[in-house]
Amino acid sequence: MNDNNFESKTNEAQRIDLLFLGNFVHQLVNPLNGVAGTLDNVVDGIYKGAEINQKINAARAQIEQCIHLTKNLAFFSEISSEQKLLSAPKKEGIVILPQSIIEALQFYSELGAKRNIKIGLTDKVTQYKIKGRPEALRQVFMNLFDNAVKYGIPDTTISVTPTVQKRTGALRVSFENHSIGFSSHDAEKIFALGFRSQEAKASIALSTGLGLYLCREIMRTFFGGDVTAAHSRRRGISTFTVIFPKDSWYL
Repeated sequence: MNDNNFESKTNEAQRIDLLFLGNFVHQLVNPLNGVAGTLDNVVDGIYKGAEINQKINAARAQIEQCIHLTKNLAFFSEISSEQKLLSAPKKEGIVILPQSIIEALQFYSELGAKRNIKIGLTDKVTQYKIKGRPEALRQVFMNLFDNAVKYGIPDTTISVTPTVQKRTGALRVSFENHSIGFSSHDAEKIFALGFRSQEAKASIALSTGLGLYLCREIMRTFFGGDVTAAHSRRRGISTFTVIFPKDSWYL
């Protein structure tokens, strides 16, 4: 590689890094400003009666979103440091489904309610035990709920369905909802760091493009699994499927 090409690639990487950082800060600062404004109004007595609890709950949801974004950045830092991953002791445990899914969806009940998007878990009884880091898998589920709520169609339901594939023995957890969608050409690209489909850009101006990237990286790094995406234009339904290989889970 000649010096000009190297310099061009370096400048492009720096531009992407700055764009990512700018988007991340924007998404973090905006809800924090909203929380500060809400607390000021509560102190000043602008809200009355039941409205106070409503506004405080909304502020809490904004803070939880900030926590979620910060955790994404922490996982991104960890996964990006290959040497750190190789030298660090394994933090394995046991994740229980549907408990982990329920814990993740609680972060999005308030945001989903604003758009009247409900979340339905089709099997609340069967307990699947998965080997791996509970906080890592919870972050995968949170990212998928975040994506489904942000780009979902109001007045619809996000259906979460765990199934076992007979042929391979893999456990598959599908997240299915009516959404703005994406083209078949973008079904793999949306897992690339920083990539956003044209549909996503038209719906929400700024985003880090980090959530789905982390979903796949966490699944591959910590669980030996994967995440896939598909969208049916005819039905208007997007499906994200989290896949755990046969030897990574048990009943």
